[in-house]
Amino acid sequence: MSTSSSTPLVLDKRIVEKEISWGAFTLEGKTLGHLAKAKENAFIHVNQLTTNVQTSAPVVGTNDDFLSKHGNAEGLQRQMKNKGKKCPQCGKVVAFTLPTCNQCGHNLKDVPLSFSNNVFMAFVYGLEKGPFPFTISIRLETPEIIVFDDLLALSACHLNVIPTTQFLPDWRYLLKDPKKGLELLNTLFDKSWEVVKAQFLANEEWRKQYIKDGAKNLTEDQLRSHVIAGFNYPPSQFQLHMQFMLPPLTPFHYFQYLLGTHYTEGRFFPVEYARQVLALNEPFPNLNENTSVEEIFAFFKTKGVDYHQIHAQCYARYGESHRLLANFNPDQFEGISTSDNKFFQFTNTIGTLNETSLDPKQIQTQDKTTIQNYGRPYTSDNKTTGSYYKYAKQYPNDVNVW
Repeated sequence: MSTSSSTPLVLDKRIVEKEISWGAFTLEGKTLGHLAKAKENAFIHVNQLTTNVQTSAPVVGTNDDFLSKHGNAEGLQRQMKNKGKKCPQCGKVVAFTLPTCNQCGHNLKDVPLSFSNNVFMAFVYGLEKGPFPFTISIRLETPEIIVFDDLLALSACHLNVIPTTQFLPDWRYLLKDPKKGLELLNTLFDKSWEVVKAQFLANEEWRKQYIKDGAKNLTEDQLRSHVIAGFNYPPSQFQLHMQFMLPPLTPFHYFQYLLGTHYTEGRFFPVEYARQVLALNEPFPNLNENTSVEEIFAFFKTKGVDYHQIHAQCYARYGESHRLLANFNPDQFEGISTSDNKFFQFTNTIGTLNETSLDPKQIQTQDKTTIQNYGRPYTSDNKTTGSYYKYAKQYPNDVNVW
């Protein structure tokens, strides 16, 4: 097998017969490849809520307008702004705990903190916009929660869920009141699962396309056990939000999983870990915004709950769940992108591909739009749509701060 321009890429028999349904695979034991250049109209989509939704913003203006209206109170500023560091070299805003930029590698030691709009709290208060309209691809909304599509979806069924009557900057704050925290965690999980069942698994065409054998041989509890759910810390948005995914991952993101760049240890906190520490019903002593996750790991390890062990088990399970459920078909794609930044196009000969000059990064940008459910149905000019939270909170006092 070769990835040179003069020799076609030839997939071995195992990949052609089995692994290609996973969407990504190992070539020659070292080079990774994944199905790419998704064909238009080759994928089933599940639209967001489109009836009985709030189409206009309950509150005209931005986060800063909202802050000004309510006196720029310090506690409200904490709700409405994210904390991070903006890389002076590439411009990316990254987690404030990172010593170097995770995009370009620039040293961030002397870079001051900066603050950006907390979009999720803007959702809660029904704000109109920031640099872009604050519309949401909503799946379920109640007076207490919003379940919505993730803009940067790792799977074709990737949701976020946030509480709207409670403000917690991140998952650590659940440890201040473990009993109440566990109840909230379980509510977020259960409401997300309701959406998966009612809107995705109930869609027979979607289920048959994405899940092997249409999941006919799996019970509801078995499918639920394959869910990937958890929290990031530091988060992208400083309002508690659970990431909730039903595998399979998309081919590109399973490729990233194989590279070890998703669900990173020390940054991703599986719901299984959060549940176990909360079930101890023992508040973490003196928890505050400066409490490190390493302190939390050490404290609960003395209570018999080992983060690193649970994370390793969950990470392995995520891959197993993907491989069990994945049902990708090469007919849905035009070829394969490889880890050495090349794109090979399928030929009429099964398992044989020819190298092209197409850019895999540009292909991935288009594939995201082609496969995602976020913002569907699209407009006539292929733009996403969305709505506003119809139970928007009118005053800061409507939200309980942990």
